[in-house]
Amino acid sequence: MTFDRIPISAVMTRTVWQARPEQKAMHALALMQSKSVSSALVVEDKLILGIITERDVVHAMHRSGGLESLSCTDLMQSPVVSVSAKTLCIEAFHLMAGRGIRHLGVTDSAGRVLGIASEGDLMRNFGSEYYMTFKDVGGVMTTEFCKLPPAATLAEALAQMVEARQSCVVAVDAEGHPVGVLTERDVVRLCNQRADPQRLSLGQVMHSPVRTVRPRDRLHEAVVSMEAAHIRRLVVVDDRDVVSGLLTHHEVARGLQGDYVSYLKDVVKMQARDLQRAESSVDEKMLLANILRSVAGTAVLASDLKYRISYATPAVDEVLGVPVKDICGTDIRETLKSTGWHAADAAFDEAAVVRLPRHYMVATRRGKTDLQLSLLIDAQERPQGFLVLGQRA
Repeated sequence: MTFDRIPISAVMTRTVWQARPEQKAMHALALMQSKSVSSALVVEDKLILGIITERDVVHAMHRSGGLESLSCTDLMQSPVVSVSAKTLCIEAFHLMAGRGIRHLGVTDSAGRVLGIASEGDLMRNFGSEYYMTFKDVGGVMTTEFCKLPPAATLAEALAQMVEARQSCVVAVDAEGHPVGVLTERDVVRLCNQRADPQRLSLGQVMHSPVRTVRPRDRLHEAVVSMEAAHIRRLVVVDDRDVVSGLLTHHEVARGLQGDYVSYLKDVVKMQARDLQRAESSVDEKMLLANILRSVAGTAVLASDLKYRISYATPAVDEVLGVPVKDICGTDIRETLKSTGWHAADAAFDEAAVVRLPRHYMVATRRGKTDLQLSLLIDAQERPQGFLVLGQRA
């Protein structure tokens, strides 16, 4: 069974670590540390009231330096985005990406908790076809990451993680070589130790040595090594061992965005076939346009090979700050450059040669945006245009 046909119930974690809303937040943190999990659900009468994640802990420690006075209700995020057990993995991933979250609750029809699914749960179940598309680490790694010298304070590291919405900080020496990493999980541990972020340095709290990988290394082997070591990230270094990027569960899972469009096309084809059997005349392009229009938080731009924009979803205005009514027929490269992607020309030149989707983190007028650029290919594998998917980072 391919990934886009697997229900979330097949990959979710069924053992859900729970806390009650009136318990101290430190109880949830101790639970997360002892079980080596990235989240705990706040549950009452089997109903999910909220979720506490490692990211919440980083934010709270950045704000106050400690969580001793907080209850689970104070720290949790609510409401929790939940899906049914029958939700397909590809749909669950897109929901996570659209909401900017890394966990989904899985509930029954009465809202009772059945399990929890994370980006890692999805990634562990990617089929071999995924690694045929994204063969090397360089195809999915991010070049946007936090780095500081070991002498920086823990407080500075927390501030950088919060501002950049990153899950770790890489400690580097004067030449840019990695010497340690501070992760969200380390922050949970430090909270349980009542660490004072104002008094500790990054060098005192980071863990080392650093596990590294190179951009040309095979992605599947890198993912297997992460799983074997029970870690969620690898630092990417160049031939001089200088830090050049980061590979985490998030970057690996993000590669599915192109697969989501393929999945939507499959849905369109199935709907069209069903409607044709009912002797209805339905335009397949119109169906796809309406499905894409309904995808919240995702901007979609399509152009022909001469770079003229032929299609755009309403979310282009929301995500990129470009009025849709003004861009039809304009040069897609110039439109994207006007939003802040100054290197758009080079990216499109690369896309015309390399057929694999590429991700770019761009500071647009609406904030940091993850843009995926790919070549549109017809059934005969001939290039027909360009496709850009945009989501706020």
